[in-house]
Amino acid sequence: MAKPDEALVLKWRELAEDGYLYAEISRMYPHFSVDQVRHYCLEHTCPNLGGPTQKVDRWPHAELTEKQATRVLDDWDEKADRWKKSGADWARKLNVSASTIYMLRRGETWKYLEHPNQGRKPKKKKGKK
Repeated sequence: MAKPDEALVLKWRELAEDGYLYAEISRMYPHFSVDQVRHYCLEHTCPNLGGPTQKVDRWPHAELTEKQATRVLDDWDEKADRWKKSGADWARKLNVSASTIYMLRRGETWKYLEHPNQGRKPKKKKGKK
């Protein structure tokens, strides 16, 4: 993955300071992932570069909209006792990392939705009857 130059990192930090979401910044610069933008804005990468930096608890920096999160969570197939689409498929469709989908499904993110499918796992074990 490409690394941003110093001027671009400073621009990202200014945009984040102005309230832009990391996902929005990433969409403005499609050669860079949301994770890259977040790491540079939080000073995990290039901490001595300068410019305004964000605090870890900055809100919001969600990669998904509430509507998208709900669509992913609504994807549970009750009869088949599993997710209809894989997390990787949803990630490609929504242009986010697969871990974003898996954290949503496990209930680690978007907790306030209190969606019944968060934390859902198949009841049956594969290969057992």
